[in-house]
Amino acid sequence: MGKLARDWTHDGTAARGGCLFVASLVMPFVAAGSVSAAADRAASAFFEAKIRPVLVEKCHQCHSSSSPKPKGGLLLDTRAGIRKGGNSGPAVVPGDLDASLLYQAISGSDGIDSMPPKGKLPAAVVADFRQWIKMGAPDPREGPATEAAISKSGGSSAAVRSQSQSDDWWSLRPLAKPAVPELDSESAAWARTPVDAFVVTRLREHGLHPSAEAGRRVLIRRLSFDLIGLPPRPAEVERFLDDHAPGAYERLVDRLLASPHYGERWARHWMDVVHFAETHGHDQDRIRPNAWPYRDYLITSFNRDTPYGRFAQEQIAADALYPDEPRLTVALGMIAAGPWDESSLRDIRDDSIDRQIGYYIDRDDMVATVISTFSSVTIQCARCHQHKFDPISQDDYYSLQSVFAGVDKAERGYDADPAIARLRRMLAGAIKESEPRDPVSAGWLKAELAALPPQNLVFAAAAEFEPDAGHKPPGAPRPVHLLRRGDIHEPGKAAAPGTLSCVAGLPSRFAISPGDGESARRAALARWIVDPANPLTWRSIVNRIWHYHFGRGLVATPNDFGRMGASPSHPELLDWLAATFLDSGGSIKALHRLIVSSAVYRQSSQTDSKQAGQDADNSLLWRQNRHRLDAESIHDAILTLAGRLDQTMGGPSVQQFHLSPGVHVTPVVDYAPYDWESAGAGRRSVYRFVFRTLPDPFFDTLDSADASQLTAVRNESTTALQALALLNNPFVICQCAHMARRLDALAPDVPSRVRALFETAYGRPATADEQTMLVTYARRHGLENLCRLIVNSNEFLFVN
Repeated sequence: MGKLARDWTHDGTAARGGCLFVASLVMPFVAAGSVSAAADRAASAFFEAKIRPVLVEKCHQCHSSSSPKPKGGLLLDTRAGIRKGGNSGPAVVPGDLDASLLYQAISGSDGIDSMPPKGKLPAAVVADFRQWIKMGAPDPREGPATEAAISKSGGSSAAVRSQSQSDDWWSLRPLAKPAVPELDSESAAWARTPVDAFVVTRLREHGLHPSAEAGRRVLIRRLSFDLIGLPPRPAEVERFLDDHAPGAYERLVDRLLASPHYGERWARHWMDVVHFAETHGHDQDRIRPNAWPYRDYLITSFNRDTPYGRFAQEQIAADALYPDEPRLTVALGMIAAGPWDESSLRDIRDDSIDRQIGYYIDRDDMVATVISTFSSVTIQCARCHQHKFDPISQDDYYSLQSVFAGVDKAERGYDADPAIARLRRMLAGAIKESEPRDPVSAGWLKAELAALPPQNLVFAAAAEFEPDAGHKPPGAPRPVHLLRRGDIHEPGKAAAPGTLSCVAGLPSRFAISPGDGESARRAALARWIVDPANPLTWRSIVNRIWHYHFGRGLVATPNDFGRMGASPSHPELLDWLAATFLDSGGSIKALHRLIVSSAVYRQSSQTDSKQAGQDADNSLLWRQNRHRLDAESIHDAILTLAGRLDQTMGGPSVQQFHLSPGVHVTPVVDYAPYDWESAGAGRRSVYRFVFRTLPDPFFDTLDSADASQLTAVRNESTTALQALALLNNPFVICQCAHMARRLDALAPDVPSRVRALFETAYGRPATADEQTMLVTYARRHGLENLCRLIVNSNEFLFVN
């Protein structure tokens, strides 16, 4: 057996899973000498894209600090570990392929046992490692670390990683407001806001230039769909075209931001991010009849422009931080927005191992929802081991689990009226105090309590709730232990409530006393998240808002600001936006106004072959991105064209399906027989009841979010099924019939009806050729079929 191969084995047996520990072993040293910052970034990017993923997939199972006994004494998950090497010493000599046993093993050199033991690496991967070693085996995961540091940590890389890796990553650096770039006269003439100064500076650096401003018809359609999720009506288009006074565009922006439909549009985005649905999911996908108040809370909050710091705190700890505003209890629906495993958490014994596993899994969903949403961190990767890429330990992960150890997902009672809430609390306290010594008085108090109006219900995080079979309130926070490899059978030390330790300047463990109550844990986390010194929160939200306006964030991975996520395309702009947003009080409407008023947002989406040759994916923003409408906007736009949009706001969701009992808990859901003429059929899609495991086929085909997943970025596909759905789905057929009848009433003849349809659907008049073609089609096939053709056209489905 070759020397290097022995490092992958234990007691002479082959390592499991084919340990392509390649890159971690190799990462040693970057070639000495002066290297430019650009070269360093390129080398780091190469390692992150080509080397690290292979190491994680093929090697870390047996050669990482989380392995029970790393084979051959070899650790491949840190730079320090690779430098120290295994029993055979270092495996890579930077720049020297012949002396690098790692490369010899993966390339199948004579006399060296091939690695990984099972399955040969693709030639392209071997070539990547060859290039990496010749580059000097750069590894950005850690700075220099000594063997003494590794020995001191007992052979574990966790301590070294947390010290050396955390301070240097872009998303963890303290937030500072960069200076706005100075512009030459040509660039200054184009720019409208400081946002433009950052963008045009990058464009000039690459020899690119911004595109011309889009026409007014394009801009009003773009703004309308972006801000309220609905198409502009012809009269609104004409009013904008006729407004030649200065500030016409800005007045349009303000009108849209003031519309109640704005909250409906942006609540839907947030519901994607927190994976909101109205059923439990899993094998027992029971309906949650009281999930909808959280959706209404989101709509109201966006419309009121609740400051973002307050918005975040309400959803984590409204009960603790705002006890005198009981209506905010519904905000805690965020923590309970995800799936809930009824079979594990209700229907089996509380003292069983499966029930304990269920608690850990359910808390994992709560932790991931909160931390991914507000911090853009993949915390869940640390559930079974130290995070392989980012400075997040298992201690951090289980400390966050401890924050939510005192709540379950349940039907939670609340009083919207503060006076009734105070009276209910007072009576409950008096009963508890008097019952042991004065049963008669307690009886009167109980009668008075029973006479109060019944509480409202919301499915939310709750420490107290009515028991449902085996699903009972926890009573006190449940003990949480660090689980080695995530295994309930291998509990480690007890976890204390806390959060990420990689954010400099903020304490990572909370000072909670036993008498503080469980809500104090969530309150401490809420304060940590919105602390002005926490750079993750403020970078995360401005990037999310940017993503929805441009189809891609300044960081293309909104839920992952770590080393496996994308780097910012415009890092200075991201920080300027985050600092400006924080300094101005966290107004999301003001952030919208700033972004959509910029020259970069107002650019045409027309392509330029020369500039596309340099920046094919438009990462430098030399034009606006053209994108397809999401499923909800398509649905709501069709209702608008048909004159059938029901603008009723709030209340229980509309069940647009036929429901019948199933074999067990999950009902049978049939979308086909739904009557599209029934009451509620015209409600906006945000009020549509969303089944977690039984999605509406129409929305599913159009890439609606999977409600079982945290969806930061939706898929945007183009398939034949979409065209078939937009021609044949009963919803489309019904609404197109209404469109045709509406056009009959609006105009006296076929040509004028065609003109009206065209202007309503596209926001522009038809050309002479288009008018002739469509009139001919309508006379031959009928106006209703023409309507189906129009809603299936690219110009209707895409926003320029």
